[in-house]
Amino acid sequence: MSKKKKIIVLVSMVALLVLTGCLNYFLNRPKSSEADSNGTTMYTDYFTSSRNDREQARNQTVMEYNAIIKSESASAEAKANAEKELAQLVAGMETEQRLETLIKALGYEACLVSVGAQNINVILKSEKLTDQEVAQILDIIMTETDKTAANVRIKPINV
Repeated sequence: MSKKKKIIVLVSMVALLVLTGCLNYFLNRPKSSEADSNGTTMYTDYFTSSRNDREQARNQTVMEYNAIIKSESASAEAKANAEKELAQLVAGMETEQRLETLIKALGYEACLVSVGAQNINVILKSEKLTDQEVAQILDIIMTETDKTAANVRIKPINV
């Protein structure tokens, strides 16, 4: 390929990257405020925003792992590592979804669970939690995962 064609391709790719960034910003930026039917101001839902941010980051990570797996130039070790990491990511995503569903079944309006290598973080839409509610949530988490109570963080927020 000639040098001129390479420059055109490179400039086109940079322009597409900038366009993608701008679209991402404008389509996903938090709404500063919206008026509800009473004319009062409501702010963007924390849980929806956090879930969308998490999903975007994970989709990017999955794409990167798939690119390594499909790459002809990647070593067998790199492909195996990418497959292992992808399987762990998917398993974590499934665990988060399962835990969120089970916790919401307790009657919480919104719940966000983040499963890490060592810890599980749970954020609930609630003003405060009683000891019994915390025990119910811990029971679900310890039944569904191999984590102990010491590795679980539960935080109620009222947004």
